[in-house]
Amino acid sequence: MKYFLTFIAAIMLAAPLSAQASFERVETDAGTISLAITNFGILGKPDVRNNPEGGASMRFPNDTGTEHLFEAGIWIGANYNNNAGIRVSTASVTTSGGYTRGAAGFEFTGDSPITRRSTDPNDEFFSPFSVGEQDIIAEFSDQRRDINGTPISGHDNPLYADVRMESYNWGFPFTENFTIIRYDITNNSGLYSSAAPWDSVFVGMYADLVVRNVNTATETGGEFFNKNGLGYLDTLYTTYAFDAGSPDNPSVNTYGAMSIIGAEYNGNYFHPSNSEYLESQGINAPFVDPSYWLFSAGTGVYDSPNNDLQRYERMSTKFPLDSVTTDGSTIRQQLRTDGQEGSGNYISFISIGPFQRVEPGETITVYMAFMGALKPDEFQGPSGKDDDNTETRVNLVQTINSINQVFRGEDKNNNGVLDAGEDTDEDGELTRYLFPTPPDSPNMHVQLDAGKVTLYWDKTAEESVDRVSGEMDFEGYRVYSSDLGEDINPNSRLIREFDTPGNQVGFNTGFDEVELDEPVTIDGVEYFYAYEIEGLLSGWQYELSVTAFDKGSDEFEIESLESSPNVNAVRVFPGTPANENFGSSEKEYKVGVYPNPYRVNAAWDGNQEGERKLYFYNLPAKAEVRIYTVAGDIVADFTHDSESYNGDIDWYSSFSDDPRVLPGGEHAWDIQSNANQILTTGLYLYTVKDVASGEIQTGKIVIIK
Repeated sequence: MKYFLTFIAAIMLAAPLSAQASFERVETDAGTISLAITNFGILGKPDVRNNPEGGASMRFPNDTGTEHLFEAGIWIGANYNNNAGIRVSTASVTTSGGYTRGAAGFEFTGDSPITRRSTDPNDEFFSPFSVGEQDIIAEFSDQRRDINGTPISGHDNPLYADVRMESYNWGFPFTENFTIIRYDITNNSGLYSSAAPWDSVFVGMYADLVVRNVNTATETGGEFFNKNGLGYLDTLYTTYAFDAGSPDNPSVNTYGAMSIIGAEYNGNYFHPSNSEYLESQGINAPFVDPSYWLFSAGTGVYDSPNNDLQRYERMSTKFPLDSVTTDGSTIRQQLRTDGQEGSGNYISFISIGPFQRVEPGETITVYMAFMGALKPDEFQGPSGKDDDNTETRVNLVQTINSINQVFRGEDKNNNGVLDAGEDTDEDGELTRYLFPTPPDSPNMHVQLDAGKVTLYWDKTAEESVDRVSGEMDFEGYRVYSSDLGEDINPNSRLIREFDTPGNQVGFNTGFDEVELDEPVTIDGVEYFYAYEIEGLLSGWQYELSVTAFDKGSDEFEIESLESSPNVNAVRVFPGTPANENFGSSEKEYKVGVYPNPYRVNAAWDGNQEGERKLYFYNLPAKAEVRIYTVAGDIVADFTHDSESYNGDIDWYSSFSDDPRVLPGGEHAWDIQSNANQILTTGLYLYTVKDVASGEIQTGKIVIIK
């Protein structure tokens, strides 16, 4: 009986103790960055270049097609079980296809489906335990040797690491372009095998950072990936990438970056930025360092690590960034400039360690951040692509500083200890992610007409409470609009401000101009304010939003904070509403087309053949439209439904984004036949039939090339 029980125990130790979860991928969307997160430890979406409409990889701003990541994944390396050998478990490695079930190097599998938390009481994921406005949680492990029967190639020596990953996201102006990721890494060797300690532990992030606009890029294969410049900010522990030489136009010049911002080990805040405190406690501080290698055909320092020993060496050895190469330049300079010549196809890596020893059952925590940042306006456009200097990185550095301020919370001196005077929320514990917040964003509704937009909004912001000061400190509203023709990356500018009268904040304008005599209820929401914007051009795209700002606080030394214009931003196209007088003989109800005549390369057209458009206007709510040659042959036809139409030609895919609002009585046509052939110069006829009444109107279109 004794031997039988021993046999059963051995079987139980050798078998996974939790069922496998199916592969899942979701995206962060609380702010302006969309990072794809999986429950297999993989970040990003490797097919984003070929399938940009299938979801974002690491898109910023997320209303553009500018991507910053092919694929990324955590690495954990250690000397296993008292010098039994080096083991490194990897969530992603260098491979052309990205994640594939059972492929070598993709060694983590999901323990459970992805879960979410939200601070919004109206959200299905609402939780009082949410850290950010949006949390995404995944749990995964390297303990399995197969995925539903498919062996994981080469995965013979796991660390038996269980990982819980939490991604924290906010939509405030100073938090909207990054996500903070917490990794709780537990040595669970005793659950799955013989209990074994880990020595000299390093944790790193592998990332194929690639900055390209997937909507406008025409290059494929290696040509798509080799235009990047890379850099490392030593004192900020951040590696970054930028598009240094692509021909993409139009495009947005941005940085994509990742940082290691902290760790917790044996009850201490374990990070180089806390070296002085750690050393005062007799603890050796860790180091954080990057590493880089070529995607393929690398040699020497750029050779790709292909086994556990080589990968551990990358994690644990400082990279010679400032070494001089044979051509007289430093490695740091090569990484920054090789993309200008189409040689920038590098992998980025960053790691922290050593954690001296992690016993069975013990957990270490590592905090990382992924971010996007715009280059300043003067470095936008083709001429600013390859610029990389202190001036171009102003927004990136500001973002990194915001990340660290948000992460520290009450820990003002960054030592991981709640010191006197730091307990802002008076709970007796060190609270991270505690920072002043602006008022909630107002709920907004848009109504369109020819050349005019009316914005409606509610009083949500006036009832919000700052979680640090505890005050209902609402002060006023600001209205923003982008300028004509700003489609790829709208730069919304302030056009009006309304604020509480009788105080020392703002302009004391009051709300009389916008407050309705009686609130208006639309789709169950009660709106108290309305503002008309006139003088707009029909058919053109504008991005509009309404923000709320507070009074600030002298007690907490907080300046006035404003909600993000991106939270309720909407793309609008002024134009005629659905025509309820289609049968009228009045000229104002006559169906028409603009521009007419249409000349190729109209001001709003894109560069591709399929990115052209003209509009039919004064359409009834439901219509059938046909375009003919003068000989009577039908070349194109489509149906229009004002309730469901949201733009169905390539122009909207390339230059617009959801949410967008169209006027109801207009429909864009891409000047192509039903067979997707570009129409030639000439005169064309059209008919518009009102589905409800059967009445028909006719007209002519002139196309000039």
